[in-house]
Amino acid sequence: MSRWRIKFTPPFFTVLVVVYVADLLSKLWILKRLPAMGQSETVINKFLYFTLTRNEGGVFGMMQGHAWLFQVLTGFAIIFLLYYYYRSAEDSKIFTLAIAAILGGALGNFTDRFYGSTPGVVDFIDIRLGSFRWFIFNIADAFICVGAFLLAIAFYRFEKAEKQAAAAGAQEQGQKKA
Repeated sequence: MSRWRIKFTPPFFTVLVVVYVADLLSKLWILKRLPAMGQSETVINKFLYFTLTRNEGGVFGMMQGHAWLFQVLTGFAIIFLLYYYYRSAEDSKIFTLAIAAILGGALGNFTDRFYGSTPGVVDFIDIRLGSFRWFIFNIADAFICVGAFLLAIAFYRFEKAEKQAAAAGAQEQGQKKA
């Protein structure tokens, strides 16, 4: 069986496509629901709002006005993630889901940067707790964060398994010498 079939499985593509489509459809929906930039609607009072914004920068709105830079960086990130995933020896389910979620989110924002009516990506999920207000984000951003968290778990488990294997190998080597 080819490496391509082993790595790019139906669960991988399912997660990637679900994240990508959910992101694009949510952006189309919010643009119809809230036609004016800055317009806001309460979803859960004093907690969750939909506020239409366009982020022309990077994560957390950094470097506003540099949409072209993030088009290029996102393109490179997508290519790197695909290559890294393909070449990686790691094959856990968590690792697969993490990469698929990150790629789905990256593709959603990448598409929005190229095909949106203005530069940048549509953001609309607005979380507020009292006077605290989090950055406004979208579905793609949420899945990129979830994917990064899952990736950290996968790397932790991979590292732990490597250390256990090394310890077992060292113990076995010590028994052979004795």
